[in-house]
Amino acid sequence: GGVIVRFDPTNPQTGPFPADSLTVPDTTEITGKRVNLPLPDCTALPTLCGQLALINQLDGFNVQPRITVAFSGPVDTSTLRAGIFFVALDNLTADEIGLQRTGDTVAINQVVYDPVTNTVYAKPDASLDQHRRYVLVITDAIKDTSGNPIGADPAFPACATASTPSGYCADLANVLAVAQATSNHIVAASIFTTQSATAWLESARRGLQCMPVVVHHPDGQYVFNIANVANLGVNFDTGSGKFSSFNLPIGSPQYSYFFGSLGRVAFLSYLSPLLLNSQQTIDASPTGVDVVVPTPANEVAFHVYLPNSPAPPNGYPVVIFGHGFGDSSIGAPTVVSPALAQAGFATIAINAVGHGFGPKSNLVLTDNSGNSTTVLLGGRGADLNGDGAIDATEGCEILTPLAIGLRDCIRQTVVDLTQLVRVIRAGLDVDGDGTPDLDPNHIYYAGQSFGSIYGTVFNAVEPAVRAAALNVGGGSVVDIVRWSPGFAATAAAILTSQNPPLLPPGTPFSDNFPFRDQPVSMNGPGNSATQYFLELIEWLDNSGDPIPFAPHLARSTLPGVPAKSILFQIARGDMTVPNPAATDLILAAGMASS
Repeated sequence: GGVIVRFDPTNPQTGPFPADSLTVPDTTEITGKRVNLPLPDCTALPTLCGQLALINQLDGFNVQPRITVAFSGPVDTSTLRAGIFFVALDNLTADEIGLQRTGDTVAINQVVYDPVTNTVYAKPDASLDQHRRYVLVITDAIKDTSGNPIGADPAFPACATASTPSGYCADLANVLAVAQATSNHIVAASIFTTQSATAWLESARRGLQCMPVVVHHPDGQYVFNIANVANLGVNFDTGSGKFSSFNLPIGSPQYSYFFGSLGRVAFLSYLSPLLLNSQQTIDASPTGVDVVVPTPANEVAFHVYLPNSPAPPNGYPVVIFGHGFGDSSIGAPTVVSPALAQAGFATIAINAVGHGFGPKSNLVLTDNSGNSTTVLLGGRGADLNGDGAIDATEGCEILTPLAIGLRDCIRQTVVDLTQLVRVIRAGLDVDGDGTPDLDPNHIYYAGQSFGSIYGTVFNAVEPAVRAAALNVGGGSVVDIVRWSPGFAATAAAILTSQNPPLLPPGTPFSDNFPFRDQPVSMNGPGNSATQYFLELIEWLDNSGDPIPFAPHLARSTLPGVPAKSILFQIARGDMTVPNPAATDLILAAGMASS
């Protein structure tokens, strides 16, 4: 007659969730299965229906899943962490060493309780492996509000002792022996499989190795001696023939000393495969099937800052610099290039997808005699909403009609960076004198903010980059948006744009989601629905988010990729990438020591 754990593995709202009972067999996927969540009334909830349809193309659950455990009555929330945990089962591939071994347990964290529905939601306390099976265990260490142990729904033992030779209940019965690593009684459990988060980019990189390397040296002057440049005039193409402009008088006394370590700057381009469609998204493909990489035809502009010191015999060691969100290749890379040049490094940079404004963005270099030369900067923004304007990130951040966030912007940018590595390794002749100027065996990476976010993904899959410095990165991207005051308007816009809206227009964003190691958070009206929707976006983002890729920097490297040396930098009190998101990324990488 006491409180029980409700058990319905076919209902995500009842759970325990996640559960492989909500998948279907699919031999084209690495995991051998594909998610199959039930769809709501698509007439009444068209946006949610569309998001779930995208989820149902994936080969497993979020590698940081938001679990759902429902009770028949109120429980003592202080006992939830003691009574719910994950147990690792088998990894479905042998491609990587993995983070856990069979039988390892992982606790829960970031616990949320909905007192209206008596439902608990939580996240794993540590990163889970991709494409591995886990069992979510609930025990009677959880007590009701009178101090009595919770009990089992009769449906649970009926399933877990199933005598059927196959099916979800038979699998559950078989794994419970592994899960009995506790003195408490198991009163509910579910088996689930995490998705193959890195598979798409691994496959795209393999396909890229067979592609040609094509570098274009522009007609006219494209190499400039920094000492002879008086002013850099930047003109960003904001659409409809309009430009946003500013000047950087690098030849003036206040700048000339700063830029004095630079020798030359060169503006070139290379061809990279375009995998984005006209909506700036990447079409879904099974994880067990090779990604079809088209012949490189997308012109990607880049520029290189060379030191004023003599080049070593094999060329300058080079740092690929990844700029931040809303910045461009001419921003932060220009600022850091003198310091890198002083240490003997060349700096090379491209615009991330959706950055640098429109394709007519240009740089006017004026020399000390007053002569000017204009070079294109290769802006990669796009007027997706049709308003005639191109903003600083338009074409990267996809929020409507379905929200997939930054996933495909990041994936295409990583493909372009991988092709840039191939350009360098093929022997990049910057100035056209027939001699490579960059050392193909000494390629490094530095990224700032968003550049550290896609830089984490890039470094996890690209073996030729020797080491990296990641400045003020973090993850997940969804957590950054939900926690950062700077992105509160973006979060509110995502929720108000849904059909029907999850947040009334003009209402401040709040989803009541806790930081790590905080007390159980009690949900109010609307919080659970908002958290669920953001969980769907995070789940969709797994294949382009830094959190699923961070463990592969060193702890569980991907095939053919050596362990990386990474320096992480945190800005104390960061209001754009909040410190908890930065430390979550470092925890996922297992690199607190650096």
